[in-house]
Amino acid sequence: MKNFLIALVLAVILINCLGSIADSFLGMHIVMSDHFMEPWESLAALSVVGVVIAIVGFVVAISVIGTLLLTVGIAFVALFAVGISAFWPIILFAVIIYALRGRNRQQAHL
Repeated sequence: MKNFLIALVLAVILINCLGSIADSFLGMHIVMSDHFMEPWESLAALSVVGVVIAIVGFVVAISVIGTLLLTVGIAFVALFAVGISAFWPIILFAVIIYALRGRNRQQAHL
């Protein structure tokens, strides 16, 4: 959450800087209802747009990472299930041998 807030503040600062550059150098102005917005209103509108874009980017990034982690987890579980189902006779045989071998060693030490 801390990184998200830092990214949000940086996005607002960048939008404010780009808005002031657009206002002073390029002469860009936001027009609403057939009148020009004042520079500080333009900056506020661009800041809101920047925050919305940052939030959308955060949601997309989290959903992509979540999807990747879910896919990797499902693939691991599927491979584990396939491995167990394919080799269960060998695993069962190995467990029986280990159990019998352990009993024989305990009887030999008595």
